[in-house]
Amino acid sequence: MTEFSCFIDEGNNYMKFAIISGSTRQNNPQSAKVANYINQFVNGMNIDSHLLDLSKIVIKGWDETFWSDHAAFDPGWTKISQQLHQCDAIIIVAPEWNGMLPPALVNVMHLAVKGEFANKPMLIVSVSAGGNGVYPIVHLRESVKNSFATIIPHHVIIRDVNNVLNDYNTVSSESDRSIRERLHYSLKVLEVYAENFIKIRNSDVIKNIPYSYGM
Repeated sequence: MTEFSCFIDEGNNYMKFAIISGSTRQNNPQSAKVANYINQFVNGMNIDSHLLDLSKIVIKGWDETFWSDHAAFDPGWTKISQQLHQCDAIIIVAPEWNGMLPPALVNVMHLAVKGEFANKPMLIVSVSAGGNGVYPIVHLRESVKNSFATIIPHHVIIRDVNNVLNDYNTVSSESDRSIRERLHYSLKVLEVYAENFIKIRNSDVIKNIPYSYGM
């Protein structure tokens, strides 16, 4: 599948966030619910957004042909890559599956090493139906080196996800209120980072990366 119904482009403002929903679950995906909530809040901040929902597209799994013929590797990914290049910040909504990241999200981290995330701030939002949600943050912090993304110090863990963020305009409980406040604050922090990273990316030192593996 290479069509782009998975990628929603909102608005025409000067700054743009990419929101990646990392779940491929088709039935009642809670990560997509969280990503859509974030998308609506970001648009309310007068920021454009690209919402990439991995449950709505199949991206070819990384293999060595990615290096030999990058453009022909997967036309669907090529278009996604172009969209990600246009964004000023990245938000990863990462569900915790069996204490790990979903394979499709790991695949995106393998593929996004051609500047899509380079010198852009990244906010991690992990999702758990239970009381954990720590492991996606740990795994993602270990996975961004070759993408040159900068993960900001703030992250958000949305526990008991089935019972929060279910209606954008209605707060259902104190825990729902608390997670909304933390999420809103973290998104505003990300905006500050994004504004300042534009200057960083425009630096003559930063534009050309001679050490593609960060070492």
